[in-house]
This record gives sequence, C-alpha cells and structure tokens, in this order.
Amino acid sequence: MKRKTILSIDTAGPVVGISISGPTSVQSWSGRCARQSDQKLLPILADFLRDDPAIDCVVVSVGPGAFTGLRVGVSMALGVAMSRSIPVCPVSSLQVRALLAGGPRVLSLLDARRGRVYGGVFECSGHVPVLQGAEGDVALSSLIPQPPFVAVGEGAVRYADEIQQAGGRVLPMGDRCPVAEMTVLANYAPVMKPEEVALRYLRAADATPPTNLGKVVGSPRLG
Repeated sequence: MKRKTILSIDTAGPVVGISISGPTSVQSWSGRCARQSDQKLLPILADFLRDDPAIDCVVVSVGPGAFTGLRVGVSMALGVAMSRSIPVCPVSSLQVRALLAGGPRVLSLLDARRGRVYGGVFECSGHVPVLQGAEGDVALSSLIPQPPFVAVGEGAVRYADEIQQAGGRVLPMGDRCPVAEMTVLANYAPVMKPEEVALRYLRAADATPPTNLGKVVGSPRLG
C-alpha cells in the first residue's frame, strides 16, 4: 500500500534521526547523540509536527541496537501513533542501514561492543534489502560473507580494517543516519497497531532499563 506522508524515527545507533516524507517534500534531521537522546529528539519532533501534518504511518527501527536509544525511539513513535490512531511499521535497524548500499551482497553491522556486532547479510538488488539467514549478536568473523560484498553501518566503520582484509568494501557513514531512506519500507513491510510493537534487542540487558521512558510515551500530543 502506497502511503502519502510517513514519519520515520531511527535511534538504534550513535547517530539518530527523524524524517517526515510527504508527497512533494522530505524534512529530515540527524545528529550524533551519545546520551539523553530523548531530550534532543523530542523538541525536534515537536517542531516537525507543529503544522499538524496528516501522517499515514510511523516507521521506526526496533532493533537490534543500543538499549536506551531503541526504547526512546520506539516510545516516541508509539506516542505519535497512539495519539493519532495510525499504524506503526516496525523495521530492522540492520535492514534500514542496508538501504544505503546497493548490490547483491551487503553486510549490515552495528557495534555491539565486547568485540561483537549486531549484524546480518542482505541481498539488495530489489526494492528493499532481503535478509539472508538470520540477524545475530556475534563475533564479526562468523558473519563475514564471501567477497565481494559491501559493509555498511556504524559497526562496519568500527571494524573497517578486518572487513577490508576479508575482501569487503566499507561504505563511509560519518554522521549520516538512514532515517530518510527508511520511509520506503513503509510501502513494503507489514504495519501493526502500536500495542503490538515489540523491541528486538538480541541481547539481554546488563542493567535495569531507565524508568523515565513512560514520560515519553505519555507525552502530550505533538502537533
């Protein structure tokens, strides 16, 4: 189903972003947030929604990725969706990053620390990246495909030397967030009600999740 106006939120990695894609224009913001991304993103989201655009769907990355960042992004997405009675399109943060690269074989990676990555191999010759096998929280060496391949994502930048030695090409990220590109997934991925959305961590939390995220979900209607 083709959707006219889509709100996208990605907070899976160190560079986070918000985008509204309409029939004739795209408004996007992205930036590096080491912590307290909610304090940075909520005013930006409020500004994006100031003119009350008729949003048809909210697309949000649900993991894998940074625990706190994912919770903030998904809470914001659900708050908007519930206040406007619109569906949510939950997507893989690895599939989102694979959108930045084209080719038959793309290795999408986020840094999971402890010498591990969140990663998946995607076939990207069609409209959307298609996962080959399964996403995992693994050592990089167990995930590298046969060359040639393109590696993308913050994890690919972190392990660029190892990837290049294995015959891969690393796509530079800089402070780029794929939030503007992820709007395309709303036309192909399933949508669901806000209460059906679940996070995909791939790893158990080391600490108790922050308790203030309910304030994000229960925030006043933005726009």
